[in-house]
Amino acid sequence: MASRQIFSSNGQRHTSPIPQGVIGGGFAFLSAIRGIDVHTQAVPEDAEQQARNAFAVLAATLKAVNASLSDVVRIAVFMKDLQKDRPVFNRVWQETFKDDPPARFAVQVQDMGGPGDHSKFLLDVIAKIPE
Repeated sequence: MASRQIFSSNGQRHTSPIPQGVIGGGFAFLSAIRGIDVHTQAVPEDAEQQARNAFAVLAATLKAVNASLSDVVRIAVFMKDLQKDRPVFNRVWQETFKDDPPARFAVQVQDMGGPGDHSKFLLDVIAKIPE
């Protein structure tokens, strides 16, 4: 049996040669979750909608491995404009996780995505897969 397994869901499709996620050691490691619209694969310009979309993509991706948002143990958040967009991201974060959030950090990055990509957030997620 392989020590790790690649998986995907019907959520976000990557244009880069990376998997949606990898399972290893009882954990799911998710690749570059962004705030796309899963139906059109377009990135809205609105920060709040991107944050909501990112958590919807996250939930759909976790469902592919029988996990949920409550199984997330850590999220790294990469933001294009940390000071401007963190307040709206935090509001959606609190609505999503309520009183049981995972560990998290956020940093500002200069660029992410391809030409014309309006992504404001990129999530790097680790979740424990339920037994």
